[in-house]
Amino acid sequence: MQQNKVWRKINYDIKEKPILQFKFQKVGKKSNDIYIGCFNEYLIKYKDQFYTTPYKLFDLEFTSKFEVIRTPPKLKQEKHHSKVRGEEILDLGEIVAIRLIVENIEKPYEIQGKTEQMHQLRDFLGKKINQIGFHNLFRVYKKIGRGNFASVYLAERIEDNLKMAVKAFSKQIVYNEEKGREGLINEIQIMRELDHPNLMSLYEVYETKNSIYMGLELLEGDQLFEYLKKKISFTEKQVQSIMVGLLMGLKHMHSKGIMHRDLKLENILFKQQGNFDSVVIADFGLATHVNKKPYLYQKCGTPGFVAPEIINLKNVYQPYDSVCDVYSMGVVFYILLTGRPAFTGKTYNTIVKQNKEANINFDSPHFQNAPKEAQQLLFQMLQKEPISRIKSSEALLHPYLQSALLIDEDEAHISTDDDPNLMERIKMLNKQTEKVDFTRIKRQNSQNVKELRLQATQELKQNQTSDEELKIIMRTPVITGRINSVENSPMLKCLSPFQSTGYDEIAQDQLVLQRYSGKTLNI
Repeated sequence: MQQNKVWRKINYDIKEKPILQFKFQKVGKKSNDIYIGCFNEYLIKYKDQFYTTPYKLFDLEFTSKFEVIRTPPKLKQEKHHSKVRGEEILDLGEIVAIRLIVENIEKPYEIQGKTEQMHQLRDFLGKKINQIGFHNLFRVYKKIGRGNFASVYLAERIEDNLKMAVKAFSKQIVYNEEKGREGLINEIQIMRELDHPNLMSLYEVYETKNSIYMGLELLEGDQLFEYLKKKISFTEKQVQSIMVGLLMGLKHMHSKGIMHRDLKLENILFKQQGNFDSVVIADFGLATHVNKKPYLYQKCGTPGFVAPEIINLKNVYQPYDSVCDVYSMGVVFYILLTGRPAFTGKTYNTIVKQNKEANINFDSPHFQNAPKEAQQLLFQMLQKEPISRIKSSEALLHPYLQSALLIDEDEAHISTDDDPNLMERIKMLNKQTEKVDFTRIKRQNSQNVKELRLQATQELKQNQTSDEELKIIMRTPVITGRINSVENSPMLKCLSPFQSTGYDEIAQDQLVLQRYSGKTLNI
């Protein structure tokens, strides 16, 4: 039977204790007292003031929304029209009611109560479900990032002046894409579960008739890839600090039964420019619960970083777990230690082949120049067999990360000759980042798209193998909307802490891979 009311009846006991308890009044013709208990996955309405007899439930899921009803806002100047945007508002009005809404149910449920309790309920719901409204709640300053299906803006929440990176999606475009709606819901739900300083935070999600807005933590530092591309120098202490932060974030994620599945240089960012202790993991669009099968995407990630047990999958029922992230993080660690890509192939097919075989040369002089304890940890992270691979929690206990090496900051910078063609390679690489997502625009029929799809098909025929049963899903901008730093950092030289840099090789490697980023590939 289809639900026709916001609250649905329940006829069973709720044994767990509510996180919060409130006494409110129902707004309407019958303004009676109601008793609400807040839980992680639902609200419960009780018959009595002692919260002992539950009888109705409001699910905290993606189809449930809430709207905050306020007194009129204080404006910068008097307006003669009803529509007021955030830029015109000095202060929001006081909360007078909260409206609970469920998709496809016409009549909402409105409650009111003491101001303090209304704020508490609003804060609780903001972490669980989407809030209706956006333009009258934020001051939007400038665009700081974009993808094919999302734009990212620097914005300020009027209520508390908190600055955020707001990622805006068109519902029509995202929902029309294959698994687009499911992918967006999955990313939002995953991020709502996570709360750690080394993981990018999702504050709240806002929704209007046509759009969805994700209020994300504002990261003013660059991607790790950008730092490497600019040849910014890392000392060994900084490498240790970065790895500790990343593994702490992974440990938190894995403790909740969540795996990221797309760890790479572009998805590692910094909260502040030049502060390498502020590292965070971003982009949870391919993240999933280990035990939530079948996965939305079974075979996914980025060749050159993905774990071999994923890239070698032969059927959708083959299991793997969160230790796949440790392998990807090991590839990042390898790059930080050696200044070279882990897989040295010059073509896409070669990189894929090496990745499948976990073919990493641990005898190379670049690797051998790294500290022995670092080599040992890296070797454990890059084991081909998952059962032999170290876990994120175990890696944090390794002596290399437990001990602070006494390295003089000046001595840690090793000189090298710059590659005269490096800037040209970077320019070429930047052009490649402005790409079209060929797997998700198939419903768009413009001539330009058809021409681009034809070009992509020709490239794929030249660069992919076709003898595998599964396709690998590579992360696209449909959910990410890459966030650039608010301030552009100066160009600095980037060196490996142990020998002459090879970051130009990483740029070449990434250039090969980014040509295919955003496509569904047979590998």
